[in-house]
Amino acid sequence: MIRRALLLALALMLLVPIFAEATMTPLRREGGGDRVPSARLSADGSGAMAIMGRMSVYGNIPGRGLVTVVDRDGGAAVYLSGVKQEFVDGRLRIRPASGKLWVQGSNVSVQIVGVDLEFSVAGVGRAKLQGSGVYTLNSGKEKRWSAAWINVTPPSTERRRGERCADCSPRPARRL
Repeated sequence: MIRRALLLALALMLLVPIFAEATMTPLRREGGGDRVPSARLSADGSGAMAIMGRMSVYGNIPGRGLVTVVDRDGGAAVYLSGVKQEFVDGRLRIRPASGKLWVQGSNVSVQIVGVDLEFSVAGVGRAKLQGSGVYTLNSGKEKRWSAAWINVTPPSTERRRGERCADCSPRPARRL
C-alpha cells in the first residue's frame, strides 16, 4: 500500500511539470511574458495605405498595385499569393503586385498602392489611408479615409489616453 502511494506521488511529481510546460504559450517559454493586446483596423478603398508598427497585415490587391515593406527588426515575413518574398537590406518592393498579401513583423512599415484594396490589420502602430474608401478601428463606427494618421491601439489603451469611462473611475472632488 505504501509502495503504491509512493509510486503514485512520484508519477505525479514527474507529470505535473510536463503538463505545465505543454500549457505555456511559446512567448511565455521564451521569457516574453503575456501576450500584448492588439487593435484591429479594417480598410476598403482605392489609393495609398501606409501602416507602421508591430502588426500583421492581410488583404487583397485585385489589380496591379505597388507594395513596399521596410523591416526594421529583421524578423518580418512577407507572402504575396502564397509565395514568400525575400528582403534585400531590410527592404522589399513589389511592382506589379497582385493577389493576397500577408505581412507580419515586430517593427515594419508597409505601403500599399492600388485600386479596390481590402485589408485587415492586427497589432499596434499607426496608419494613414489616402484616397477614397472606408475603415473601422476596433469595431467602431465606419469612417472615411483621410490624410491624417490613425493611432492603431487597443480599445483599453484609447480609454486610458483620453476618453473617460463614466463607470470606471470617479471624477476628482471639487475644491471649494
